Amino acid sequence: LTAINKNLNAKVAFDEADLSLFSSFPQASLKLKNVSVINNAPFENDTLAYVKELGLDMPIKELFKRKDEAINITAISVNEAYFNFISNEDGISNYDIAKPSEKKSNEVEGVFNFAVKKYEINNSTIKYKNEASLIFLELNDFNHSGSGDLSAEQSKLATNSSTKLSFEYDKVKYFENNELTLEALIGIDLKTSTFSFLKNEANVSGLPLTFEGYVIMLDDGQQIDINFKTPSSSFKNFLAVMPKVYASNLDNVKTEGDFKVSGTIKGMNNDDRIPNFDINIASNNASFKYPDLPKTVENIFIQALIKNETGIVADTYVILDALNFKIDQDVFKSSATIKNLTTNPLVNAKLNGTVNLANISKAYPFKLEEQLSGILQMDIVTNFDMDAVEKSKYERIKSSGNMSLNNFVYNGTAFLNPFNIKMASVNFTPEVITLKQFAATTGKTDIEASGTLQDVIGFVIADKQLKGNF
Repeated sequence: LTAINKNLNAKVAFDEADLSLFSSFPQASLKLKNVSVINNAPFENDTLAYVKELGLDMPIKELFKRKDEAINITAISVNEAYFNFISNEDGISNYDIAKPSEKKSNEVEGVFNFAVKKYEINNSTIKYKNEASLIFLELNDFNHSGSGDLSAEQSKLATNSSTKLSFEYDKVKYFENNELTLEALIGIDLKTSTFSFLKNEANVSGLPLTFEGYVIMLDDGQQIDINFKTPSSSFKNFLAVMPKVYASNLDNVKTEGDFKVSGTIKGMNNDDRIPNFDINIASNNASFKYPDLPKTVENIFIQALIKNETGIVADTYVILDALNFKIDQDVFKSSATIKNLTTNPLVNAKLNGTVNLANISKAYPFKLEEQLSGILQMDIVTNFDMDAVEKSKYERIKSSGNMSLNNFVYNGTAFLNPFNIKMASVNFTPEVITLKQFAATTGKTDIEASGTLQDVIGFVIADKQLKGNF
C-alpha cells in the first residue's frame, strides 16, 4: 500500500484483506474490502473511486516472492464500485494521478505486474463530467467482463457489457437510463497502442447496431476510425429507441417498412477537436399499429443526416429532409436544417399538413394528463436563431404561412370549465403575425378576438409568454 501511494498523486486505502488458497485453487485469491482512492489537490478529498470488494487472483507461487519483486496478477474482479471521473474547466483531470516514472506502464515497483487473462466489473456506477465541454455521462448497473491474454503484445479480448446509460450535453438530456448491451471482440496491439473492433454487436434500448474499426491511443489524443449500421432494417428498430414510457411493449406491434441507421466516425479526438462523423437515418413508406389502439400511423418517411466535417463541435449540423406521416386521411409533412448546434442554433423549418389531435393518442401510447381533441392545420416556413428567440429580437425571426385550430378543447386546472376554441386562425408574414380569427367559449362566457401576436416561436419552443394586441 505504501508503494502504491508513493507512485500515485492520490491516497489509496482499504479496510481489510482476506487471502484464500482454496477458493480458486491452484490460484491464490486476495480480496480487499472497501477500497478507496481519494484525490489530492486540485480535487483534494474528492472520491475518485470506491470499491466494496476488489478481488485479485494470482498463482500461489507469487506469494513467496521477495518484497522487492512484483506479484503477477492473472485475474481481477471489481464488485459494487463507484467511479467519479472529472475534467475541470482548466482541462485538469482528477483521474490523471500517476506520477511520472521510467518504469513500464503495467508495473508498479515492488507491488504488482498485471498479466491479466480475465477481469470483471459487477453492479457498479461510472460517472464522467467534462466541465469545459459541458458533457455528463453516467453508467448505472454497469456490468462488464473480459477474457484474453492481456500480457501478450498482441491479443484478442472477448468482452460482454450491459448498463443503463444517461448522457447530457449542454444541459440537454439525450439518453436517460437507456439500456445498453455490447458484445465485442477487441484486437489489442500494445506495441502500436491500437484497439481494433473485430466482431461487435450493440443494442441501445432495443436498437441493434454492428460496428467495426479501430482506435489508436496517441500522446495527443485518440485516432478513431469506426463505421456502424443496423444489421436489420425493421421499422420496429425506430420504436425501440423511443422512451420506454411510450413504447414499453413492442412484442405485438405490427410494423411495415424499414428503418436504417448507418454512419462513420473518423479523425482525431482530443481537447481541441472531435472526430468527423456522418450519421444517416432513413425510413421509407413505413407504418406501425399498436394492438390495443384503433389507429394506424402509415406513409412514414424519414430522411435525416447528422454531420460534422471540421472536427469543431460547433460546426455539427442536422439536415432533416423529411419527417412525414399519415393518420387516417390526415397527412403531415416537415423538413428542417439546424446549424450551430452548440452555440446559437440556427433553425430553418417547413411544416405542412393536418393533424387530428385526438388521433395521436389513438395511434401511439402517449400518457397524457388531458385528452386532446381538435383539428390543427398548418403551412408554415420559419427561420430563426435561438438567441433571437430568447432575447425577443423579432427582426431575426422570419415566418410565413398560416395555421388554424378548430374545435380544440382544454379541460384542466387553468379554467373552472372546459375551454373550447371553436376557431383560431393565424397568418404569418416576415413583418407581422396576425390573429385573423379567434372564437372560444368557457362555461357561459364567449370570446371573440383579432389582432397581432408577438413571441409565438418563443411561446412554442422556449416557454416564453405569448404577447399581443387584440
